[in-house]
Amino acid sequence: MIDLLKALDANSLPNPSCPLNAIGVNVTSKTAIVERLGENAVLLPSLIGYALATNDLAALDSRCRGNDDKESGSYGGGTEMARDGFRIFDSDTHVGPSMNVLDHYLASAEKARLGDWEEWKDTNPRTGRITYTKGGRSYRRRLGSAAADTGPARYMAAFTGANRARPSPRVDDDPAERIADMDREGVDVNLTLPSGWFGTWTASDDVALEMAMYRAYHRWMSDYCGAFPERLGGIILVSARDIEGSLAEIRRWAHSRWAWAVMAYAPAGMPLDHPDLEPIWAAAAEHDLSVVLHTFTVMPPYAPGGEDTWDNLFLQRSAAHPWCGMRNMAALIGSGVMDRYPSLRIGTLEAGHGWLPFWMARIDEHAETVKAALPELEHKPSEYVLGGRYFQSIEIPEGERLTNSVIDLLGEDVLMYASDYPHGESWFPESATTVLGWSMPPERKRKLFWDNAVRFYARCGLA
Repeated sequence: MIDLLKALDANSLPNPSCPLNAIGVNVTSKTAIVERLGENAVLLPSLIGYALATNDLAALDSRCRGNDDKESGSYGGGTEMARDGFRIFDSDTHVGPSMNVLDHYLASAEKARLGDWEEWKDTNPRTGRITYTKGGRSYRRRLGSAAADTGPARYMAAFTGANRARPSPRVDDDPAERIADMDREGVDVNLTLPSGWFGTWTASDDVALEMAMYRAYHRWMSDYCGAFPERLGGIILVSARDIEGSLAEIRRWAHSRWAWAVMAYAPAGMPLDHPDLEPIWAAAAEHDLSVVLHTFTVMPPYAPGGEDTWDNLFLQRSAAHPWCGMRNMAALIGSGVMDRYPSLRIGTLEAGHGWLPFWMARIDEHAETVKAALPELEHKPSEYVLGGRYFQSIEIPEGERLTNSVIDLLGEDVLMYASDYPHGESWFPESATTVLGWSMPPERKRKLFWDNAVRFYARCGLA
């Protein structure tokens, strides 16, 4: 590709300021480039940006090969990167379309409903990115202090993150930017969930607006993931306050290429085992959609314990996610939903994994000692976890030894690789490299990186 670009005659360059010239590549004909890139032509802006950022002509060349070099992994083409012999499916990543993006997917009447949300409208002063923050929390108290810091700061000001390098700032807007980051890490597939701010709609009294935003998100997901259907998938959002509207959305999108799971946004105080949600689990089973359990930190709906961590971000992020995962999976399994729907798959994401063995033993015990608190189950709770229909994503900081210990106890068919990209907790671009470096038998590692996620997100069609 670089040879092709260099061979073009610089004298006929329509635009002398073309960014490729800045890295020593003479470009004369956009048509020639598009013809060479074929189906990957849409990625040209991202390729140029990457080359400018890294000053790496070889990287640009390899990223442009596309259809000519499938074995090394290609933009948009397939999922055959096989990094160190392993295909990599990231089971928990995020995407946060701003209102600047979603505005184009809303009808005029739906946009008008946002007029009542002006006081919660948040415009990033640097990027102009618009979100809404009703129900947001700040966690401003430092441990050892009597009161919260009242100085000016944006929410989560204490959070410094774990990124080794910054992901592309445009991954929420441009799927090509996400693919570029995925290729940088050697990741084949991303399952995407909405970033935390989207939970703000559960704090609204306007359920019609909540559903309008979810419908807009789904339409946008179809476009975003549709650009790279074998590499990007998403979830159908469910409003626990509008079951009929949510069922209509499931029916509309269930067999679309991008929809691999459902996730219920339940307002604070509403348990996931609530009978109102029964039609949702039935629809998920009917359409072979996985059920995703996830929690959030700075926006509603909050995790259990999320509102009593004494206004401290350290306690919140350490405790709220695991406890939410424990509660949610125990509530669904304990409700008998996996008996009623024998094909239903449930997965807990971004809640850690080291706690799973002890929690299984504990809920097994209490399913007997407080039997009256739950319906009659066909199996012990732990047997549902180990029965091939329950999955859980790993947290990389829990490390090699703990992960191997969990797998030793539970077997190789439960845990899935995840990075939380592009959030601050992600170790991008070293997440996959870190886990590839863990000492594990190849078969165990293959299941962690690929097989288990493909079984959980069966609608991805990548088995």
